[in-house]
Amino acid sequence: MPIIRVKRGTSTPTTSNLSYLGELAFDYSSETLYARGISSVVKIGGALEQVYFYQGTAYTHSLSYPFDPNYIYKVHVIASTQGTSVDTSDTYIYYRTSAQSSLYGSYINHHFNTEDTVHDKRSTTNTTAKYIEDSYVAGPTITSGITKVIDFEISPTFKASYLDTQVWVAYGKSMTTLSGQGDGSIKMADFVHTAYGDLGALYINPGMSIGTPDSISVTIYRMRRK
Repeated sequence: MPIIRVKRGTSTPTTSNLSYLGELAFDYSSETLYARGISSVVKIGGALEQVYFYQGTAYTHSLSYPFDPNYIYKVHVIASTQGTSVDTSDTYIYYRTSAQSSLYGSYINHHFNTEDTVHDKRSTTNTTAKYIEDSYVAGPTITSGITKVIDFEISPTFKASYLDTQVWVAYGKSMTTLSGQGDGSIKMADFVHTAYGDLGALYINPGMSIGTPDSISVTIYRMRRK
């Protein structure tokens, strides 16, 4: 039977790689097939498309990415630190333009943990720093380090029309526990952030610069909303 070959490589193709409507390309590093659409390259099959990935030895991460209001985005952060020090810092995120100007907005989060019965909230309006109150709650003696898993979606909202995106809304959860112990306490925070303006970058600080090495992984997926 005949063999059909498509363009192939190790990254997501762009419109500069595919010249013709319907032309196919295969990213064999992620085993994903793409096709050229009218104005963009679209993933074939599956709801979520990975569009950004970073992992490295650091305790913060700054990224630039052109967030498109035709998509809903899912961001997954894993941050860990090694050592026995107790982290007392919360996560904060700056939502920025492509020129790295921080966007104003508001935040609210509700948090609770396994060590007591406290349920509390924190909120602020008209600020550039958007907090998540997810600092570690002291429990057993730390021998391994602390880790945070932060998972949230970023959605466009509309004002005058579906082409008029002025505010982005992020909503999700953060979980904090110990990196290498089964008896670690858990703190969980539910949060919502808003960012007013053209979203083109993120600065993520999980607040855990207390050990060596510190590590962070950031993955962004997108799903077309129409």
